[in-house]
Amino acid sequence: MEGPLEKIYSLPAVLLMVIGISLSAFLFYSMMRSAENGNVVMVILLAVAISIVAFVVTQAMKFHRYKDL
Repeated sequence: MEGPLEKIYSLPAVLLMVIGISLSAFLFYSMMRSAENGNVVMVILLAVAISIVAFVVTQAMKFHRYKDL
């Protein structure tokens, strides 16, 4: 049975990068908007969400790289 990340790992590398960049850009924009409103909790939560997205994308890229070897 496939885990929840197996579907992400099976995506092509280019598509994975495009999804990661667009999701990170949206989260960063939301973080800046929350910072302008003075919402510190949302800024911290969105920073953690950006870090999680970056971690998952790098793990998937590493998986693609080692899969090709």
